[in-house]
Amino acid sequence: MLSNLRSLCKAAVRRSRVARGFSQVVKSAATTGKGVARPERYQFNNSRLVEFGELPFGEIPDALAVDRPFNLSTLSNGVRVCTESWSSELATVAVFINTGSRYERIETSGVAHFLEHLMFKGTSRRTRAELEVEVENFGGQLNAYTSRENTSYTMTVFKDDVPRAVDILGDMLLNSKFDQAAIEAERETIYRECLETSKDQFETTLENVHYTSFRDHMMGQPILGIRENIATINQEQIREFHAANYIGPNIVVVGTGNIQHERLVELVEKSFGSAPAQRPSGLVIPNTEKPYFTPSVMMVRDDEMANLNVGVFFNAPSWNDPDYYAFLLLQRVLGEYTADKYTGHHLNSADRQYNTIHGFLGQNPDISIHKAVYAPYSDSGIFGSYFHGNEVFAYQMLHLSQIVLSEYASYINVSEVFRARNKLWLELLQHETSNDVAQSIGNQILYLNRRVPRGEIAKRVSSLTPGHISRVANRWFFDNELSVVCWGPTHSLMSQAHYNRPLRRSTLGWYGNAHYFT
Repeated sequence: MLSNLRSLCKAAVRRSRVARGFSQVVKSAATTGKGVARPERYQFNNSRLVEFGELPFGEIPDALAVDRPFNLSTLSNGVRVCTESWSSELATVAVFINTGSRYERIETSGVAHFLEHLMFKGTSRRTRAELEVEVENFGGQLNAYTSRENTSYTMTVFKDDVPRAVDILGDMLLNSKFDQAAIEAERETIYRECLETSKDQFETTLENVHYTSFRDHMMGQPILGIRENIATINQEQIREFHAANYIGPNIVVVGTGNIQHERLVELVEKSFGSAPAQRPSGLVIPNTEKPYFTPSVMMVRDDEMANLNVGVFFNAPSWNDPDYYAFLLLQRVLGEYTADKYTGHHLNSADRQYNTIHGFLGQNPDISIHKAVYAPYSDSGIFGSYFHGNEVFAYQMLHLSQIVLSEYASYINVSEVFRARNKLWLELLQHETSNDVAQSIGNQILYLNRRVPRGEIAKRVSSLTPGHISRVANRWFFDNELSVVCWGPTHSLMSQAHYNRPLRRSTLGWYGNAHYFT
């Protein structure tokens, strides 16, 4: 026994000497002024950590405290040029257009997505084949997407091929021919894309949520358009939509990676300088009024489906709302759940997680998927949960998201806030590719007209305390209206197929809904 005690004392003395030696090395390196200056506190230093081993509110990790330099210039025709540069062999040039399916009409629903496809079908300078071969020959990656309020065309290339990328994108967006033959040939492709998208149960449920949430506005119509319109969209409608929306003030060109700002401005001036500074007289942009959230319930019964899809959504803040960053954090608080990840008697067991909603989902073994969704727009937004599981648990899926969010209005565990904050910080650190950074910059310029660096995002989120989150939840969720979509074998829910007080009783938290889990 005495020998064991002596060995323990010797080990403690050795550890103390090592610690003293390490601190002396750090101190001497910091005070001698020789060589590279080193900070006194290293990344693994825990002197700032508080409860649960986390940073205090208002502080952020050192890795997020430094942001790259950002530059923004505006051409004479209103085109904005942005760059965020760093040393790399690759560069991304992305063009964002401030237009999407929101600015269509019922008779032209789908024209924005149709136009995106036709941009790849040839210009006055390049045929379709020449365009494809040219991009392929210098190893470029060309992608595009259409959303409700913006459209993006992105090309990632080697750093020496940036001039070619800008020239190709400018040629595509301003000089496309929109031939009648190309329009007819593309109808089948777009129709097939619509059919494939309809097989994605998550995406289809979200489209239904938008429809029932914004019933009196084009924001509620599908991004790909009304399927019947694919056969009727004509050349005149496409040219009119292009002329009305592809103008200088609506265009943002973003360069990220190994790109010099002055050089990119010159290239954009050459390729996009011909873009008109204003839309032709007589063309009016529709649907600029704010879409109002419609409390409603939508049942899409299909008894042949194996499982039920449920979407429970609330009205939510826009990009410009002061509560925007609180909702970014709330989205991470709810997180994502899959039954194969959070089941079993091990450390990943659902009841051993800090996330409240995951703990309840673990008690319902046939609820296989949950995703928190926050979709902000320029003047509106929606927030809620998507569930996928057996119809036996239909009521649990229908009301669980309401209960948890409403309870957050009274109390949220600080550990859940810390955990969501860390997850968001990790996501910011992982946005390192030139494409990811370009997408972030493009959306911020379109919606906020400024770059929000990741350090500012991290700082704003770090300042959100549990009390702040509870006040936000009380403002947006507690006893508030909601929209519900159920798609699949909904026979057990048909008594709830109309919007009434019992449907949204869970917005009162456990006080109004305890019987659902008894």
